[in-house]
Amino acid sequence: MRGRDSVSRLLIVGLAFILLAPLAFSSASADSDDIELVISISEPTTGADWYDGGESLSISISVKNSGATTQSIEYNPSCPVEIEILDKDDELFTSLREHRVCLEQRRAIDIPAGQTRSLDSFDWQWQNSSGAVINSGDVTINFNFESGLATHVQPIQFQRSPVLIENLVLQVNTAPPISGGLDYLSGESVYSHVSLTNSGSNPITIDADEGCMVTIQVNTMTTSNPPSMTDLECGSGTTLGIGESVPLGWLIWDFTSGGEQLESGLWSVEIATTGLSSLTSTFDATLAIGEPRPEALVEVAVSLLSDDDLDGIITDTDNIQVKTELVNSADVPAELQFNSSCLVSIQLISEEGMITKDSRLNDICETEFSELKIDPTSQYTIDQRMWSMNADSTCELNDGSYLMLVTIPEYGITTEHLINYDGSDSGPACLASMQDTSLAQFRVIDLLTNNPGTDQESITFQIQLENQVDLDIHWPQECRLAFTLQRIGESQPHQIWNEQCGETGGVMETIAAGNGIPFDPFTIEFGQLNQGTWSIFIETTGTPRFTTQLAHTWNPPLIEEEQNSEDESESEVADETIVQEDAILLSWMAEGSWQYVTTDFGGCWILIDVDDNEHAYSSTLVDNWKPLPNHRGAYWVEETVDTPTACYGWVSHIVVVEVLGEAQIASTDTNIDNEVASETPVISIPAAAPTIVALVASTSLLALIAGAVTKVEWIRLPATKYGLALLGLVRKTKESGGEYQRGRIVAYIELHRGIHFRALLGALEMSNGQLTHHLSVLESDERVWRRKDGRKVRYYPASIDSRTEDDDLPVPVLTPDPNSLQGKILQILDIHENEILNLSQKELSDKLETSQQLVSYHLKSLEDWGLVEKERVAMRYRYRLTDRALILLNSSDFPSLLDEA
Repeated sequence: MRGRDSVSRLLIVGLAFILLAPLAFSSASADSDDIELVISISEPTTGADWYDGGESLSISISVKNSGATTQSIEYNPSCPVEIEILDKDDELFTSLREHRVCLEQRRAIDIPAGQTRSLDSFDWQWQNSSGAVINSGDVTINFNFESGLATHVQPIQFQRSPVLIENLVLQVNTAPPISGGLDYLSGESVYSHVSLTNSGSNPITIDADEGCMVTIQVNTMTTSNPPSMTDLECGSGTTLGIGESVPLGWLIWDFTSGGEQLESGLWSVEIATTGLSSLTSTFDATLAIGEPRPEALVEVAVSLLSDDDLDGIITDTDNIQVKTELVNSADVPAELQFNSSCLVSIQLISEEGMITKDSRLNDICETEFSELKIDPTSQYTIDQRMWSMNADSTCELNDGSYLMLVTIPEYGITTEHLINYDGSDSGPACLASMQDTSLAQFRVIDLLTNNPGTDQESITFQIQLENQVDLDIHWPQECRLAFTLQRIGESQPHQIWNEQCGETGGVMETIAAGNGIPFDPFTIEFGQLNQGTWSIFIETTGTPRFTTQLAHTWNPPLIEEEQNSEDESESEVADETIVQEDAILLSWMAEGSWQYVTTDFGGCWILIDVDDNEHAYSSTLVDNWKPLPNHRGAYWVEETVDTPTACYGWVSHIVVVEVLGEAQIASTDTNIDNEVASETPVISIPAAAPTIVALVASTSLLALIAGAVTKVEWIRLPATKYGLALLGLVRKTKESGGEYQRGRIVAYIELHRGIHFRALLGALEMSNGQLTHHLSVLESDERVWRRKDGRKVRYYPASIDSRTEDDDLPVPVLTPDPNSLQGKILQILDIHENEILNLSQKELSDKLETSQQLVSYHLKSLEDWGLVEKERVAMRYRYRLTDRALILLNSSDFPSLLDEA
């Protein structure tokens, strides 16, 4: 019996052990560190380091037993893992429970030692809790299994699908190797400035996602590396005006890809963006194997010292010192040996990709052995020198962003320092005066007019750069030419864009003597442009810089003429639709006053016309005539490319061909009223001439009418020129004769288009009834016409089409257009007149939403006219209105912005 009881007890104990053992193991594994999550995500389909919005993210979730014994776990099979997705600021985008229904379920499984069990899979379409696609940027995915039993963190990078923006150009200007050779040496980096430019005829807003970044991809002829993301953003949200650019920053590339050093050879570098499609720029860089350099266990630190506190912007008044220190962060001394007296070299790179300043050109280096020992965790000042923002040519550098490179040549250690410069803008004139391009010619050839006289009229031409000696040109970008289209008489260009693109940027090109560069044919369409004479200004983007220009007068066909031509075309066939014409220099009638200015290279006469445009005087074809101070007149002038050295700073240079009328301006020092009144000097119409002059004048008028009818440029321009000069002399038998007085009226209206009745009455010194009678006769003869403008009546000559829209009519003298940029500048300065601190150029450009360079140009014109004056406050110039401007703004002819609001 006792034996049977013992057996029974053993069976009961064994059975209990078998039943309770799993529970014991399960309880033990609940807190075990042997359970870990295994997360597998799909790779980006583009091969890049980031995911694109056009693909989904596939996630596979498994659990692994990394212990030595079997583990039993329980979990919810409907939602095995809690998933939270966070943005770069750790804000919650979404979670798994927002995309899936999680039931109250439990499941138990056993996982043998070292084995893995799949729990779940999940596809994410990059949507947040609201169903919208998340923003571009860093994304963190947190996985949590059974309240912390096992966790996993997965960082990824996401970029939305790119958008296409027309006329947006990615511009990359790459500097040559800082070593001075054609190839980059081991340890050197490539320095490129990246920007976006509006090449269209309308403003552009960069509507890319805020997380959009600039990318870089390097390839050879046989291999291709995946693109990688830089730390430069895309300028999202920025609005660019016509021809404006937004800098994205400096790109520094050290010949690595994916963290690995590349082999020597030729590399093609493609710069693009993640959020802007069809936007790339490519340049070449060759890495050569240089002599090995000793290793220095120190770092280079650069700081700028100044008498004044630097606010991040250096001006031409700052006294700058560059201090270079060697920093030893190690716990042991650092020993360095040098074989040259020049321990440090400094280069300055501009946004255009040019090395504008190089200390090696001025440093006198001698072979000299020296040793340097730097104690642990200390620094040593190895160089400290004065620094100016003048180029090696002694000319001031242009405003903008510069990258200063400080190098220890014998050890190949380089560090970069960013400089933002705001100077006095004297550099361009200085450089232009020192550059010798007399043996090179940049000109327009093979100019053709297509479909003349129709609404399909266009011109086709070629550009030729010719050189008699070898010419070296550095091309900082992939576009070779920059075009500016502007209508004569308007202060702002209609369109600025680049041509001859697709080349390699950051290269030096040597053009052998006599070879030259022929550029592709270009076509300009005029069908969508307003009537007038259009100037096409063309310049090269490289250094040295060459410019040329041409002009074309566009007269849209009248409706009646179009109908007649359609009828005639049924019975006649045009002999030719292409007319060959020579490239001509601009010529036009300019009215304005003379001013003598002094530059760094001498004196220069400037003609300031009625539109506040400045033209530098080059020469004259008129005998015994020269510009005089306090003189104003009407002149027939031609554009020229030859100009005195002192006048290089001006864009427009003229030759005076004929003086149509001139008068001395009365002194304006007595009082403000006389000053304002003298703004419109009366140009005298000759009072006596022989009888034969009447016959010559009549012949000139017939030529003028014939030119207008035929619309032939070479007939119409000379006819207009000489006809206007003689118009006031028609049938002049005595000064009181009716035809003579009407000739005076027509000539004055031609020179002052849009003049109102009261101003015409005072200028010609006629009685009210006399002027009314002559104007009535002239209107009947269709020699002048009028249009009501508010409370005034303005008169225009017959040379202007009476059907011209109000917005296209010329603005009369002394009646500024309040909608022009100069008018808006005056009004904004008037609004802020009573503030303690007047506005600066930067503040004005922000309020007008235009470039600071354009505001600076118009402020100078307003200063020359005595409407604005400036004063230096702290480090900037600030602007205020003069008494003359206040009188003008308070007149009824000049409505304010507040009145319009």
